[in-house]
Amino acid sequence: MLRLVGDGVENPANAEALVAAAEMFGAACGFRDERGLLPAVSTVDTEALLASPIVAVDNAPGADSVYRSGPVRAGSSIVVGNERKGIRGDVLRAASRTVTIPMPGRGVNTLNVATAAAVALHYLSGATGRRTVRGTRPESQRPGVLLAGPRDHVEAGSSLRSAAAFGWTTVALDDRDKVWFGTPRPVRAEGRAAARSHRNPLRVVPGGSVSAYTRIVICTADADGPPVHRADLTGPGTLLVVPDGDWEAPPGAEFARVEAPGAAGRYRFVTGIVLAEAARQLGPRPDGSAGRPPRKGLSYRSALDLAGPSAGDVVEAWELLRY
Repeated sequence: MLRLVGDGVENPANAEALVAAAEMFGAACGFRDERGLLPAVSTVDTEALLASPIVAVDNAPGADSVYRSGPVRAGSSIVVGNERKGIRGDVLRAASRTVTIPMPGRGVNTLNVATAAAVALHYLSGATGRRTVRGTRPESQRPGVLLAGPRDHVEAGSSLRSAAAFGWTTVALDDRDKVWFGTPRPVRAEGRAAARSHRNPLRVVPGGSVSAYTRIVICTADADGPPVHRADLTGPGTLLVVPDGDWEAPPGAEFARVEAPGAAGRYRFVTGIVLAEAARQLGPRPDGSAGRPPRKGLSYRSALDLAGPSAGDVVEAWELLRY
């Protein structure tokens, strides 16, 4: 059995979500320190942790892409770190492997720690048989995304944060349960905080129509279709639909399944895994980087050569008075 370990996690809500992410993949979950996270949180002894096989999920220098990492053996500890500071140095030094989740987005370039854990567990627990990346022009292959009927405003906000981090600039939201548009101020504030909307350039548009797309792929935990890492999630005219519960599929729709025993009801995790796999299939930019090319400002270069001194008339100031 794998074990998910939170190192220095401070937010009780994140701790609870990490427990849920571990349960989703049948993994154990523990925390290196309590810090008042949960009444019955399971703690991990530091000495025992450092002696175990460790896979650190962190954007530390030299970290390998989680997409290329391959499955880890049973008994390994998959460690995620503090929401702001990441994993502490002693764990990073003891790790046999450090992996990172490539983030091609501008603005928001990190996932919620529990969503990051779910994405890492998805790949590290054996999501094999993956489709090859698109390659040369990834942005021309980027599919549309429709979040269909999310039932919780925080789940919706965290899913939108994931979309921005994985490089989407626009996402459609079928808000049938009124969790995002026209909500009371406290609900609105919590949802926007989960989405990191103050740093998030994502445009969220209301909608549920799929008529503008030629191909619809519905991604759920119980879909009757291939696993998402074996399905084609990209291409012009493609729309990825991630429903929260029942959603009426249009004729001709395809299905892809998030393979995890406890994925049902874990909306932000399912969305994060779907978007991560779509971003993996899009591949990096031609220059090898994960992100989009930065917006270029004005650039300048010398277009004139200075002329050297040459023969000519010298005009004195008093001569100008004659004109």
